[in-house]
Amino acid sequence: MTDRLRLHLQVLGLLSLVYFSFAAFYMVVLQLSFEDDSPTLEVLLASLNWRIVYLDYPLKALYTLPVWYLTFRVLRQWGIGYQVVLNLMLLPVWVKGWQLSYYWLCDTFFGGGHLRQSGQWWDIYIPSLFYVLQFGIFHAYHYYTNLRSTERARAESDRLALASELSALKAQLNPHFLYNAFNTISASTGPGQERTRDMIARLSDLFRYQLRANREAVLPLAEELEFVTDYLTLEKERFGERLRYDIGLDELLEDALMPPLLLQPLVENAVRHGLSPLIDGGRVTVTATVARNRMTLTVSDNGVGFDVATARDGYGLTNIRRRLQLLYGEHLRISSSPASGTTCSFSIPLAYAPQSSRDRRRSPRPQPAQRIPDGLSRAGGDRRGG
Repeated sequence: MTDRLRLHLQVLGLLSLVYFSFAAFYMVVLQLSFEDDSPTLEVLLASLNWRIVYLDYPLKALYTLPVWYLTFRVLRQWGIGYQVVLNLMLLPVWVKGWQLSYYWLCDTFFGGGHLRQSGQWWDIYIPSLFYVLQFGIFHAYHYYTNLRSTERARAESDRLALASELSALKAQLNPHFLYNAFNTISASTGPGQERTRDMIARLSDLFRYQLRANREAVLPLAEELEFVTDYLTLEKERFGERLRYDIGLDELLEDALMPPLLLQPLVENAVRHGLSPLIDGGRVTVTATVARNRMTLTVSDNGVGFDVATARDGYGLTNIRRRLQLLYGEHLRISSSPASGTTCSFSIPLAYAPQSSRDRRRSPRPQPAQRIPDGLSRAGGDRRGG
């Protein structure tokens, strides 16, 4: 059972409990209000009890559902104060809608049987109290569930942070030895092997970025895309003309911050599962766009595709979904169908590093002497390969 289904069942159970309790209490009060045991009164009470159980409170629940959905689903991002004001503004609509509907049903199907004239004010006062009480219960319940979710997310985040720290410690066995070994191998490559030296340099960069990603929570988008470019360049050496790729980056987003290693697993899935089965291969496209102070990152391919409804996530997708949920409360969106390719995207708040850090990133960095230029064009903010 998924967490969302479990939450929906809990809300339904809470709603049923609230209404059952109030209906039972109402019937007990009516029974105790009359001491006469005449058959006529018993028939009247039986009729009123039937209407309470099958008409009165079910009708209240029917009017409650759209208000609840608007408050806790459509406008769930609103603060508690704004939600309470919204509920109070909808109170007269809820009460009058229930009263008119209930009176019409009673007059049409039961020949009356409801309060009349000045007594109708009781059917405004009491439902108003019930409305305020039930939404007070709903707000308290949602506050409690949100608090529990926040505590679980914090605990999971702490656990992942500890696991990441342990992974970083394991990766620090002596990274300088690894980089020096790469440079030694590159330097020992004979003349005319520039392509091999370039591959070794890119592989060294991949290891260097992964080690840095284990140490830092966020990194500039431009560096994440450089990492993805190095990965695709190495994969292109294996696939040849079967692999083509485009990486589009708005220059305004170069210094935008994002959690590292979110894009590469999506790109790897596109290459391995989307394009690899095709004889002619295909194209992978990575784009970064900004709208309404949010950055949207998209990885798409024109490969074999799959049925999203029946597919099971692998470790990479599960990890990405979990990180997005814990860090931003966001979801990874996947659209795909057989023979039409796959598109994965997610949106996160737009944030930038301090200006001093951005200046340091733009400063020239020493490169291995054996490395040759990437050979990738950057016109209009795009990096194109293949």
